[in-house]
This record gives sequence, structure tokens and C-alpha cells, in this order.
Amino acid sequence: MSLEQENIVSYHLKNGIKVVHVEHKRPVAYCGLLVNAGSRDEDGYKSGIAHFLEHMLFKGTKKRKTRHILSRIDEVGGELNAYTAKENTFVYTSFLDQHIDRALDIMEDITFHSVFPVKEIEKERAVIVDEFQSYKDDPAEEMGDQFDALMFAGHTLGNNILGSVESVQSIGQADLRKFVSRTYNTDRMVLCYIGPTSKEKFRIKAEKYFATVKKNTHRTERLNYTGYEPFILEVEKEMHSSHCLIGNIGYGLRSKKRLPFVLLNNILGGPGLNSRLNMNIREKYGFTYYLDASYTPFEECAQWAIYLSTDIKNLDKTISLVYKELKKLRDQPISTLQLDKAKKQIMGQMAMANENTSGMLHVIAKSFLLFDRVDTLPHLYQRIEKITSSQLREIANEIFDEKKLSRLVYKNKR
Repeated sequence: MSLEQENIVSYHLKNGIKVVHVEHKRPVAYCGLLVNAGSRDEDGYKSGIAHFLEHMLFKGTKKRKTRHILSRIDEVGGELNAYTAKENTFVYTSFLDQHIDRALDIMEDITFHSVFPVKEIEKERAVIVDEFQSYKDDPAEEMGDQFDALMFAGHTLGNNILGSVESVQSIGQADLRKFVSRTYNTDRMVLCYIGPTSKEKFRIKAEKYFATVKKNTHRTERLNYTGYEPFILEVEKEMHSSHCLIGNIGYGLRSKKRLPFVLLNNILGGPGLNSRLNMNIREKYGFTYYLDASYTPFEECAQWAIYLSTDIKNLDKTISLVYKELKKLRDQPISTLQLDKAKKQIMGQMAMANENTSGMLHVIAKSFLLFDRVDTLPHLYQRIEKITSSQLREIANEIFDEKKLSRLVYKNKR
């Protein structure tokens, strides 16, 4: 998908909902409603309620039962779905553009007119508890949740998005209604559309289906996270492999250092097979199959982490090699040639990601929610070209400082 600034139109409806229209000429359209409410907004609420609510959006409205909601888009070959993250909930759909009215109607209906039937709550509670239990069968997922809880101790960013079995068992209809009333604010929503319908026609449809939604701007401001304390914890478990997470707090979405750190993290352990972690540990020694570095930014901070799994006999050696790679980036400047190759690589990855229209839908919506704009590829390329080796080394010494690193290890019992 070619994302050019002149193809992007944005405006506000009278209730505060922001609308973003991106025109492309393919027959399949994508539309999503980004709600600035997630698990970090559960302060004073039962943990897991944001995710529980997302499930309940599909369980009945004032005019539709569950079966009508689930078949409304599927019966014309499209998709209707949603997911919950730490800071947002995203309701989205893809469809042949001739069904645009059907798509907008169902999205508005489930988001703003769900009635949370008690019978459906009980049924979905069992589904979520089962989801929670199966989720814990994967040690990488389980330790990721524990790592969050330890890194963001005492703050809702550390909440497990699914909640806990105990909290999910206690969530009721009144809890869901209260959470919607406080967090589903129309001035913190973005309706984003990518498709062939013209901006003029789409505006008429957006007004028809979403401008009539009652304005809701009541909101308690989020509490910024502070007070990170590095930790080291080892846990013995019955499993085949050993797993390790090494990480630190990073730069938030609004930080000027975010893009340089994206580049640095890509050099260290990005998806490319030529990342330093992959080439200098996995390929050179064969100690581990899974080894990568992730960077998850939030509004005011981020989580950066390296994940690896290996046999218990290679665990200490692999961890030592990871620290060695981090030290290299702290101590040795990246050469001009290496930096040039790294910039070309990440530019190519961004171009490839830009072709994923479904993925871009969320990226565009989130960018307009936070910044009221979206960076086009040419603009991003200009910013990447300006990144220097000294900037990357400075960032490496801030984020990869061993005194600031936390470590969580799941070791299989000997």
C-alpha cells in the first residue's frame, strides 16, 4: 500500500471521534475503531476487565443477538474481530467495499450498544478462564507476564491483560458498564478506514453511523510509571528447555530517541537473520533456537527485552554471550559501513510492513490518536538517514547498562 500524505484525510465528528480516511483502489477495504482504553486503565477495577469487555462486545446489543453479530460480516466473506492491549482496544473489520454500510453499522453497534447479557457473561467467563489456563501452558508467554509484573511492579502497566482466574470470576455486568462509561471516551477514539470509497462519500457514512454516538469525554488521567528497580529472579520448573528474559525500561512513544532505538534494537536482535544475536550466538555456537530482542513502547516509557530459550547446559554460556554483545554496542561505535547497511535494512523492512494493509490500519489509527498525523515512508527515511553512530552508542550505554538490566530465568530442574 502506497501511503502518501495527500491520500490521508482526517477530521473530528461533533462527539469528538477522530476520523482518518486513506484512499486506495483495491476492492477490499479495512476499517477499525481504536479505543484508547486497555489493561493499564484498570486502576480501581478488577484486573482483566478491559479484555473481558472486548469479548462481551460480540455477545449481544440492543438489536442483535450473538449469532447475528458473528455472522453479519462473515456471511459476506469478510472478517470482524477485536483485540485488547495494554493501552488500547481495537475493533476492526475487512470486507469487500460494497459492504461498507454493513461494516460500519456493526462496528458502531457492538462498540456503543452492547448490553452484556448475564447469561453470556457466565458463558464467556468460562471461555476466558480456559484461555488463561492454556496461555500458561506456554512458558514464554507465562514468563512474559511475570516479567511485566516485576518490571512495572505496583503499576497497571504490569497487569496481565487476561487478568487472573480470581478477578475474571468476579467481573459482573455492573463492572463492565462502569468501565465503558469511564474509559470508552469519544474524544479518545479514532475511526480509521483504508479503501476505495472516496473521502467525500466516506465522510457521509462516518457521520451517519458514528456522529450520533453520545459524546463522552469523562476520563481519569493515566498515572505515569516511575520507580523501576532492576531485579534478578530464577524459577525452577518442570519443562524441557530453559528460558530467559533480559531487559530494561526504554523510551516511550513520544521520545525523540525512539526511532534511533528502533534501529539499534534491529541491529542487535531484530527479525533479520543477520542480527548480531542471531549471527554471533545462534549461528556461531548453535546454543539456542529462539533468540531475539523486542521493543514495546507505551505513552511515557517502554519495555525492552531479549528472549532466549536453550538447554540447561548451555544457559549460562548463552546469557554470558548476550551480555558480551551488549557490551560491544556500549563500547564500540558502529562503523559507517555497518550503519549504512543497517539503515538500508530497516528501510526495507518498513516498506514491506507498509504493504500489509491490515497491519497499517492500526499503525495509522494509533499515530493519529497520539500525534494527529502519520509519518510517511519518505519522512521516516529522512529521519533514519540523520541517525549517527554516536547517537546509537549513547543509547546503548543508557539502555544496555548492566547495572540497569533485569533478568528472569525459568530453569528446568536438573
